Amino acid sequence: MPDKKEKMSYEEALEELKQIVARLNEGKVTLDESLQLYKRGNELAAYCDKKLREVTQKISEVNKATGGEDPLNIEESDV
Repeated sequence: MPDKKEKMSYEEALEELKQIVARLNEGKVTLDESLQLYKRGNELAAYCDKKLREVTQKISEVNKATGGEDPLNIEESDV
């Protein structure tokens, strides 16, 4: 399936993920739909995690480049 998530913002992906979780929690979808929603949710969760890691890394790089302190207390091993 073509990944439209690559063009999504973090916020859009997170919102879609929340909607998927809500639909699954309602329990009103078929087993096949549940599987498709689960797969999509898994993709979105991985995408959101990747985006957060990228931003965290960039923040750390900016702080190192400017000699500033790291207000998020990010260690390289955390990213």
